Amino acid sequence: MTRSQRTKLVETRADLILAGESATEDYALHFDTQLRRSVVRRILYHAYLYFARSGAALSGPDPREIV
Repeated sequence: MTRSQRTKLVETRADLILAGESATEDYALHFDTQLRRSVVRRILYHAYLYFARSGAALSGPDPREIV
């Protein structure tokens, strides 16, 4: 995302916030959703790196091999 695209996005968000109470509530919900999604992605990415670097098998044991 370029600086001008980011500026337009911020201006649009500000317009939505200043548009009225209902728009503010909608934006707050949207922002909260984005925030939670980014936190989950970060956690999953760090877990992936941990397992990838340790060489751990993510699928678990194969039940057909258990005797």
